[in-house]
Amino acid sequence: MKKTFAFLLVLAIGCGKDSGNHSIAVPDVVLAQQNRANIQGMILLYDEDGNRQTDMSGATVSIDNSTVSTKTGADGKWTLDSIPYGTYDISYSKQGYGTGKIMGIYHAATNHATTIISNSESMAVNSSIAVSNLVVTPFNAAIQAAGVTGVHIDPVFNNPSGKDKYVRLFFSDNANVSSNNYLAEEKIRSNGASTQLYDFNLTTRFFENLGFKKGQTIYVKAYGDSFLADNYTDPITNTTIFPSLSTKPSATMNFVLAGK
Repeated sequence: MKKTFAFLLVLAIGCGKDSGNHSIAVPDVVLAQQNRANIQGMILLYDEDGNRQTDMSGATVSIDNSTVSTKTGADGKWTLDSIPYGTYDISYSKQGYGTGKIMGIYHAATNHATTIISNSESMAVNSSIAVSNLVVTPFNAAIQAAGVTGVHIDPVFNNPSGKDKYVRLFFSDNANVSSNNYLAEEKIRSNGASTQLYDFNLTTRFFENLGFKKGQTIYVKAYGDSFLADNYTDPITNTTIFPSLSTKPSATMNFVLAGK
């Protein structure tokens, strides 16, 4: 009686016009030879104000834990050629746009049928906002008299267009707060003026719900961000990635959480 043993093999495959020969781990060499097909998708690129770019070429799309990759065309479409059947995590990136992931794509490759990822992915250009200051103002006496305590937080930045931009605030009980070291975060809209007391209002209850306590010193830092909700969890480090953050954050500010 014949027995068939499944084993792991590193199979050389071609991918794309300029990909050359690559290696990718497949679960069974016989099935891998029979069940190979393309994987296709689309990545849309946007500017800082949410306008779709006319040329969406040049984004790199790759299969995690392999050397297989390809590039998007001007229409944002991409194809990974002749991929063996399996379940794959796919990463994408472009200089100036950050990164993204498509997790757990099942690729049957039955009869060499192309797997089409129906939902397009989106990337926005990295924020150019340089937050020069954070104005933290306690609620005025009238609001506090009504029994509500908290702070207004207004990020200050140069904004010639006057259009609302997006800023992400990172909070911590530690002065070394950053986008990699924080206890809580919030994304807000602002036009960059220092006088928008209505801009973003944070109550004591809001901070308590995040785990902070009355009388505690809270540290905050602000980064420019894109209009997209593009943050994701890295499956290896289990950390949240914010791919569109500006590289020019504000200085760290702090305040004491008010309340009796």
